[in-house]
Amino acid sequence: MMWGWGSLFGIGGIFMMLGMILFWGLVIFGIVYAVRALGGTTGAVRYENRNTALETLKERYAKGEIDTEEYEEKKRTLAS
Repeated sequence: MMWGWGSLFGIGGIFMMLGMILFWGLVIFGIVYAVRALGGTTGAVRYENRNTALETLKERYAKGEIDTEEYEEKKRTLAS
């Protein structure tokens, strides 16, 4: 009388639900992958202009953020 409605919540319904989740997951993954590929972004972060701690310390001293005493103390700490 119900023409198959009973199987909606049975084993067949579970497989159908998992199949739809897998399908939409693959669709979303494909869209994200295509956008990244066309945009040239792979998600990897490159640090080409990395400052060392001593260079950062020199910059802070040059900007006047730290005084000479603090600069010398931190410089000795970094050297050891």
